[in-house]
Amino acid sequence: MNVNHVRLKINNVAWLVLLKRMNEANEKYQQMVNSIGGMGKVAVAFSGGADSTLLLKAALDSRAEVTTFMAVGEIFFLEEQKKALALAEELGVKVTLIKTDLLNDERFKRNWEDRCYICKSTIFQLIKKACLDREITNILDGSQMDDLKEVRPGRAALVELNVRSPLVDVKLNKEEVRSLLKEMGISNWDAPGNTCLATRVPYDVRITWEQLKRVKKAEALLAPYNFKQLRVRDHGNWARIEVAPEEIPRLFSERGKVVELLRPLGYRRVSMDMEGYGH
Repeated sequence: MNVNHVRLKINNVAWLVLLKRMNEANEKYQQMVNSIGGMGKVAVAFSGGADSTLLLKAALDSRAEVTTFMAVGEIFFLEEQKKALALAEELGVKVTLIKTDLLNDERFKRNWEDRCYICKSTIFQLIKKACLDREITNILDGSQMDDLKEVRPGRAALVELNVRSPLVDVKLNKEEVRSLLKEMGISNWDAPGNTCLATRVPYDVRITWEQLKRVKKAEALLAPYNFKQLRVRDHGNWARIEVAPEEIPRLFSERGKVVELLRPLGYRRVSMDMEGYGH
């Protein structure tokens, strides 16, 4: 057997493995569609991220009557919200906005380790309240299997409020979510995940609007560099920048310009996280 035959055999095996995985993902998706279809009226918590987009698509593909909610407020990026609304329009969905006011919640501003729990609990209580008049009893969120591997205080709020996670129910993971969205031709299939502005502030440091505005401005100034992942962590007069590990050399090569951009915001020290985002 020559080298070309060996390569062909390896490629065929890889293709069969990929095909098997896609078939399994599609089967899980159909299970989810069928499950949601049996719920009658459902409320989908939509953020514009990959996970909640697949959930929304499954709900729309089901027999269920779907109402879509999205939380908005000062702790969220306006640009991300605009993208989410554009995507919803692409899917033919009208979104009901849930206005939050977390910066007036002392429990949230104190920024203890239960911050994400407070946030999730507040948002889903507001969604639950909006569902009462609509006689909707099934509220769905886009958590998927990989989320269960991480410490996520917000997950406890979902359990307490009886919020259902259909992607978890059928055991869909992040890779499968992205593969399905790509197969469906949905534009955000490879969009990086994002978190709210408050996550840029270390626990136990009180959150202020001025601080969040500064972080938002800092990340906007660095946006033209098109890093796949970008976080500016605010440590008072020190900005710590995180990008994907493979993009660290590029950030390092631009360090002079980056410091020049961020210094006027009041950061006396600008540094780069050597481990990169996610570590």
